[in-house]
Amino acid sequence: MKRIVGVATAALLSAAVANAQYWKALGKGTIGPTEIQTLYGDSSSNSLLAGGTFMWIMNENDTVLGMGQAAWDGTRWDSVATRIQPISGNNSTNQTHWFLRFEGRLYACGFFGFQNSDGTWNNNLARLDEVNQHWENLGCNYQFMTGLTTLVPKQPQTTLYATGYMGSICGYPESCVFRYDGSAFHVWEPFNLIPDGNDNYVGTIFDFQGKTYMTCSLPDPVDGSGFVSFLRWNGSIWEHVPGWNTLSPIKEILIHDDTLYVAGTFSLADGGPGNLVAAFSNDQWNNMDGGLQYLWAPMSGAALDLEWFHGELWASGFFNRASDMPASSIAKWNGHQWCVPPGDFRQTNYNEIARLVDMTVWRDSLYVCGSIAYIDWQPAYQVAQWIGGDAMGDCSTVGMDEAGGQVGHLTATPLPGGTAWRVQFPYAGNWVLDVYDALGRHIMQNHSNGKAMELNLPAGPAGVLILRACGEEGTIYQAKLLRP
Repeated sequence: MKRIVGVATAALLSAAVANAQYWKALGKGTIGPTEIQTLYGDSSSNSLLAGGTFMWIMNENDTVLGMGQAAWDGTRWDSVATRIQPISGNNSTNQTHWFLRFEGRLYACGFFGFQNSDGTWNNNLARLDEVNQHWENLGCNYQFMTGLTTLVPKQPQTTLYATGYMGSICGYPESCVFRYDGSAFHVWEPFNLIPDGNDNYVGTIFDFQGKTYMTCSLPDPVDGSGFVSFLRWNGSIWEHVPGWNTLSPIKEILIHDDTLYVAGTFSLADGGPGNLVAAFSNDQWNNMDGGLQYLWAPMSGAALDLEWFHGELWASGFFNRASDMPASSIAKWNGHQWCVPPGDFRQTNYNEIARLVDMTVWRDSLYVCGSIAYIDWQPAYQVAQWIGGDAMGDCSTVGMDEAGGQVGHLTATPLPGGTAWRVQFPYAGNWVLDVYDALGRHIMQNHSNGKAMELNLPAGPAGVLILRACGEEGTIYQAKLLRP
């Protein structure tokens, strides 16, 4: 892996010149206090689609009226199809949340209005007629303001859903979820088992390992008390997601190699299974080497997007730490440790790190967008392309391949029988103990509220196992043991 970080005493200008080659700005940004908030690499149209709250978007020599949507062809920005408009009767800025393709058709969702080809008015959810480049409704006129403004999941499976706050579609009674089959909406019956509540909200819905998962803010349908932010439907009843003990929201999910990755604003301190990011498989969580943090104001940190690129998981959002390394709102996970790409992203006020709200892959390149005004002290304009290849600034020193207690040390003593160990923690408290094999694959997770615990290992091949414990303050402690 190529390392490009200079010594700490290198001149600021030299650092900027050295790193600038790893990111390339696209166009000249948008006009006004507006922002590009989503990117979608659309291979069908061979375009990089951008959405957000902007009205105009600038090229080198001209400015395009986009109304919250634009397409990059590799050289310049242009508008997308018939332009969307602010919602009829509403003076607020229109907003495109994101694009996706479902059964080959391009969809957009957000807070906007548009006219069908027959002149009737629709809001929020649109499908593109790619023959005449005209946005159209999804089978019925959707004319009234409502909280249903998203289509999920972003990476579609066999079913698409309209989600958000309570609203009605096609004359159905109000709900936070409607199922869409490509031609018509339908009631999603499992949601009828959710108790009524004020400001009910559903984020995304997706299938994983035989069950349907839902991110939300809803009254708890399982025990009837309090609220929940993550549930799953087993085909008959609602269940809590094991190990999810926080109300902090999930902002993004990604499924790869039978593992679910989640990103959001949760933390170990508030009952989450990790800090801003975590991995889930076979009902077990992995805190991914301590995850990501915004150390200056921990409650303000967020991981907002996940993207699989060249065999690794990239995360972006608003954070300045990835495991034990400084970061600038972007990092990548290679399966056992975090690495940080070169590039210092800054907002308009220059001294604050930028919020990187979305990423996508297009033409085998990674693109990122957000409140970007400078990259390595050079002007940039909300969207940037990674052109750095495999160059990385640095990688965490506590990955699986280097486990040995660099951050903190655990004591693991074998008990008679060869399958149980006594694990001694540095102090009494609430601990999450993860066990990995030598390749970094997650084996099991245990919890303890004391200074020691008995660890019973599952059956498996002989070899080195790695113990990783995270305490209440977020520090990682490690040990190795040999399973006979």
